[in-house]
Amino acid sequence: MLWLQLGVLAGCISLGLLWLIGRLTPPPPAPASLVRLPSGVATFLFADELMFDHEAGVLPDGASDAMPWGQFRDWLAPRFGGLPTSQAELPGAASLELSPVRSDDTARLTLTPSAHGLRVDLVDPPHSCPAERHEMLITKWRMDDIIDAFERAPQPMWKTAVSGEIIWRNAACSAAFDPAVHGEALGATGQGDGAACRLPVTPDGAARPRWYEVSRAQHDWGTLHHATDITKVVTAERMQQDFVQTLTKTFAYLTIGLAVFDRNRKLALFNPALVDLTSLGAEFLSAQPDLMAFFDKLRDRRVMPEPRSYASWRTQISEVIGAAEGGLYQETWSLPNDVTYRVTGRPHPDGAVAFLFEDISAEVMVERRFRAQLDLRQSALDTLPEAVMVIGPGNVVTLCNAAAIDLIGVDPDTSFADMSVSDLIHSCTRALPAPAIWSEIETKLSSRNPRASKRTAALAGRGSSLTYRIEPLPGGARMLALQTCVDLPARIAAG
Repeated sequence: MLWLQLGVLAGCISLGLLWLIGRLTPPPPAPASLVRLPSGVATFLFADELMFDHEAGVLPDGASDAMPWGQFRDWLAPRFGGLPTSQAELPGAASLELSPVRSDDTARLTLTPSAHGLRVDLVDPPHSCPAERHEMLITKWRMDDIIDAFERAPQPMWKTAVSGEIIWRNAACSAAFDPAVHGEALGATGQGDGAACRLPVTPDGAARPRWYEVSRAQHDWGTLHHATDITKVVTAERMQQDFVQTLTKTFAYLTIGLAVFDRNRKLALFNPALVDLTSLGAEFLSAQPDLMAFFDKLRDRRVMPEPRSYASWRTQISEVIGAAEGGLYQETWSLPNDVTYRVTGRPHPDGAVAFLFEDISAEVMVERRFRAQLDLRQSALDTLPEAVMVIGPGNVVTLCNAAAIDLIGVDPDTSFADMSVSDLIHSCTRALPAPAIWSEIETKLSSRNPRASKRTAALAGRGSSLTYRIEPLPGGARMLALQTCVDLPARIAAG
């Protein structure tokens, strides 16, 4: 019994000592990272530009407990101005107190640097959770900005419920048209998310409609519609169509074949003359062949000269296309059956290129006949014993025969510059020294109204005589005919 009493006494003494130690020992300090503050203050602790502790109750969406300073600053910046971009910009160890940008906002933001980092305190009386209220305000302002942006947008916008009822529209939509009036037109075309349709709207008192391109974005609650004014685009498209139709009608009456290839080298435009000149079917041309296929078909139909080497055919066509793009391509194609085409390549805007096919067979035939006649006349003049020279209206030698070339020793056709009357007289004087005679001839040739002169004979020196005559020709031209004779006494006796 004694031992039991001693044990109880020892236990009571131990409990008393433990209670006394607990009363005398001070409570453990709070964590060094955060000192608890009264309710109504949101506190954030940063070190090395990262948050390592907070007592806020709420953080920005998507933020973690180790939120960087930049993200934290972006969260507070819409409400508080003057926040530093980094903690290094803080003014020493003094606290920085910032006020809201709005005058009716009573919140305060305090930045307190320390040796261990930065402490940020957000106070927003009389609210007990400043961070939560700040997040609510930022969300509300963000929504207000979005609503204001939609309301002030120049494009008409409206929302419809799943049933099709209009539940919201912006000011531009109210000013432009009533979506309910055009609901059938909008529902008949452009079904599906992101699909677009064109909507004509004729304002009151207007003669022409305004065109809108309406696109839609579907959601669970309904559909959001966006309308863009494309009146200028539609007008430009119609003008382009009218212009192309006008060009097509104009080109239909041309005798020159036209083939226009777009920037992708596809045949975009051709006229009926191209079908007639190339014998390419309208079905083939309407299928919009590319340039290589077009020239391949011309080669198959023998409408272009046969290449010497088929292996270099593609290279040759590439060179033709390149020359046409630079506006330097023009060739004459001599085809069988005396057919001749003049082919011209010209660049067009936006990388397009056009080829013109012109039948010049008649022109070539006339030119050939004319050249043949000239050659025949030249041959006839060359058979004459007299030296014949023709001086044009500009006092330039335009024609002479072989006897004249032998006499003066110069061929005007092969000379670099035109031979004037003075040059002709100088050459004749050098061949036959008779200054008086040549001066007389030059005077008569230079006369604007030369009379038909008779044959005139004169001494040319060294026992030779010179007979000349000047004949007027149509158009102000003159002909000088010369003939020399060495046996002067015999000619005088015969005369």
